[in-house]
Amino acid sequence: MLETCKRCRYGVEIIRGDYKCEKQEIKIPRDEALYPFRRCELFSFKNCLVKIKKIHENAEIPKKATSESAGFDLHTIESFTIYPGEHKSVRTGLVFELPPSYAMLVYPRSGNAKKHGITLSNAVGVVDSDYRGEVMVLLYNTGDHEVSFQVGDRIAQAIIHALPDIELIECEELSDTKRGKGGFGSTGL
Repeated sequence: MLETCKRCRYGVEIIRGDYKCEKQEIKIPRDEALYPFRRCELFSFKNCLVKIKKIHENAEIPKKATSESAGFDLHTIESFTIYPGEHKSVRTGLVFELPPSYAMLVYPRSGNAKKHGITLSNAVGVVDSDYRGEVMVLLYNTGDHEVSFQVGDRIAQAIIHALPDIELIECEELSDTKRGKGGFGSTGL
């Protein structure tokens, strides 16, 4: 992970004057500092701060595997075995505080799916911004053999999404499209 200064880490806006980079000990003009793609090896602009609280001693703060990874890994806080056809609720020992208008979506790990047939019971888990309970992962073993996990194993991945501000309105008519009412398979195989 890139080392970042406080301004880069939290996206604190510079009100006036130049900015002194805490890591490089140089002054950066205000306009350049606010530009999110400025050329700085240490720079990593963040526009969303998510608070995480550990509620179990085995909990691990999620991290991305690489700087370009879309999601971060969620780990189990307990050892368990999941049998073929079994659904299991697995603890992470973590509570999140997401900003309003954001949601965390929990997805299966492709490695677990390919190697063992482990996926999620609910396809994708949704963690709303007003939820303050422990994040649990609902695993499902679609394979034909039991799979064991140990404390600290990666069980799922999560991606935090910004949500558009939308309003649903009832109406009498909808606009026409070329596809129209064509549903499953209507555009070919």
